[in-house]
Amino acid sequence: MKITLLIGVYFLFFLPMSVSAEEITIVGTGSGPAILKEIGKVFSRQNPGIKITVPRSIGSGGGIKAVGKDEYLLARVAREIKDNEKHLNLTYTPIARVPIVFYVNPSVGIKNLSNEQACGIYSGKIFNWQEVGGHNARIRVIRRQDGDSSLKILLQSFPGFKDITITQFSKTTYSDPDTIGLTEKTADAIAFGSYSDVKDRKLLVLNIDNVSPVDSAYPYYGIFALVYKEKNRTGSIKKFIDFATSAVAAEAIKKGGGLPLLKSIR
Repeated sequence: MKITLLIGVYFLFFLPMSVSAEEITIVGTGSGPAILKEIGKVFSRQNPGIKITVPRSIGSGGGIKAVGKDEYLLARVAREIKDNEKHLNLTYTPIARVPIVFYVNPSVGIKNLSNEQACGIYSGKIFNWQEVGGHNARIRVIRRQDGDSSLKILLQSFPGFKDITITQFSKTTYSDPDTIGLTEKTADAIAFGSYSDVKDRKLLVLNIDNVSPVDSAYPYYGIFALVYKEKNRTGSIKKFIDFATSAVAAEAIKKGGGLPLLKSIR
C-alpha cells in the first residue's frame, strides 16, 4: 500500500505536466471566416503547438477596435482601415479575395442572372422569377444595411448597382448569418454576400453573366485581410501572418471559398 501511494505521489508532483497548445484568437468580420478556418487547419497541422480560433463575428469595426485597445492581437476584416481608425496605428495585410455573390433559396431554381437582371430585381423593376427564367412567383428581395461591406463592393464594382434605388419592398438584414438564415427559410428569396459563407449552405449561388464565383475572372470581390499592431508581429503571430500570405496557403484559401490575391493587390 505504501509503495503504491509513493508511486502516486511521484507521478503527481514529479512528472512534467502536458503543455497545452498556444491559441491565437482572430476576431472580426462575419464575411469570410471560413477562409481563415481553412488556413488555420493547415497552419496547425504544420505547427501542432498552435491552435487558430475564429469566434463569432463582431464585425470589421469591432475587430479593429478590439486590436486597437489591445484586447486581442489579431483581427480579420472585410474592409480597409477608415480615417477615423488610423490613430490606432494598425497594419492592414490582405490575404485573400472574397467573391461577393447573389444567392437564392433553392425553390427559385435558376443558376444565372445577367448584370442587368440583377439590377432589375434589386430596383424592383423585375418582381417575378418568371421574368428571368424561373417559375411564376414573386421575388423576395433581401438586402444588407447601408455601410455593409458586401453592399459597398456591389456599389463600387457591379455595373449599374450604384445607380439604382433598392426596392422599398426588400427586407434589410444586419449580419451575414441572419441574411443566410432568412434566405434559407424564405421561398423565392434572393440575397447577396460572401461566397465563402454560403458555398456549403442549402442555397443556390448564382453565376453572373455566366461567370462562376470560383472563376479567377470573376470581377466582384472584396479583400479579406488581417489587422494587428506591428509591435505584436512576433513569435507565433508573425509565423501565422507569414503563412497566411504565402503561396502555401493558396489551396486552403480556395477550399474556404476565397480566391488567391492578384499580384496587383500585393
